[in-house]
Amino acid sequence: MKTGKHIGSICIIIPTFNRRDYLFQLLLQIGKLENRYNVDIIPVIVVDGCTDDTCEMLAREFPSYITLRGPGGWWWTKCINEGMKYAICRFCPDYLLLLNDDSQIHPDYLNALIESAYSAGDDSIIGSISVTDNSPLRVTFSGVKSIDWTYYRVMNYHRSFELLENIPPLGLYPSFALNGRGSFFSAKLILEVGFLNEHSFPQYGSDDDLALRAWKKGFLVFISYSCIVFDRTQETAKGTAFRQDRLPVFLKSFFTWNSVNYLPKQMAFFYLHGKKKLLPFYLLKFIAGTCYAYFFKYKNVKHDL
Repeated sequence: MKTGKHIGSICIIIPTFNRRDYLFQLLLQIGKLENRYNVDIIPVIVVDGCTDDTCEMLAREFPSYITLRGPGGWWWTKCINEGMKYAICRFCPDYLLLLNDDSQIHPDYLNALIESAYSAGDDSIIGSISVTDNSPLRVTFSGVKSIDWTYYRVMNYHRSFELLENIPPLGLYPSFALNGRGSFFSAKLILEVGFLNEHSFPQYGSDDDLALRAWKKGFLVFISYSCIVFDRTQETAKGTAFRQDRLPVFLKSFFTWNSVNYLPKQMAFFYLHGKKKLLPFYLLKFIAGTCYAYFFKYKNVKHDL
C-alpha cells in the first residue's frame, strides 16, 4: 500500500432533486461510515430546485452538513461542478467523492476507497462498482476494459447484471469509463483535468468523458472491486434499455435531451473521443446496439430487479 500521502479531508458531493427519503437514508449511512484513517468527512448537498421538504429535512436532521441551493435546471453535471467548486474554495479538501442521492453504501465503504486510493497513487481516479439494491445482488457496472474506436467495440470486464458472487471481491482494474456515483479523486486532479463538461453532458455522459480526459492527460482511472455502491436500478432514467419501459417511452428517449440515450449527447461524446470521420458509423452502431438491448438482451432482466 502506498501511504506517502495522508488524506486529511474528503468532501462528498451529492446532488439532489425531490428525493428526500432516499437522501435521508444515504446521509444516515454516511454518518455511520467506519473511519479507520480518521479523515474529516464534509458532505456538500446540492439541492437543485426541490419542491418537496428536502431543505427542511436537512436543516432539521443534518444541520452541520453543507447545503447549496440551485435555481432548478442545473441537472446532475452542473450540480456536481458547483458542489466541487464550493468545496474546493471553502474547505481545500484532499479528495472529492461523488454520490447520487439514491446511492446506498455500507459502513466499510470509506475505508475501502481510501485503501484503493493509496494503492493506486495520487494521480488516479477510483471508480466504484455499481450493484443492484435487491437480492440476488447483480453488478450493473464493473468497469470498461478497452474501447476500440475503429469498430467502436466496448469491452466490459463483466456482463451487465452478472451476479455479484461471480465478481472478484478485490482488485484494481484500469477502466476507460466511470459511473458518476462513487467516483473518488483528489481535488488537485480535477483542477488539472478540468471540471465536468456540463455543456455537452448536462445529465448523462460527463463521468465517462471525465475518465477519457483523465487518461489523455496522463492520469490513471481504476475500478475498485472492493468499493461498492448499491443503486436503486429502477430509479434510473426512463427509456434506459434495461428498464423495459413501454416502446413509445423507449423511442422517445433518443430525442429527449436529459435522457441517457439522447442522440446529440452521443454524437458529442463520439466527436470528442472517437475518430471524427466515423461519426455516422458510431451513431448507427449505438442505435442498433441500444435497440438490441431493449428488444432482446434485457427482455427478461426487469423480472430480476
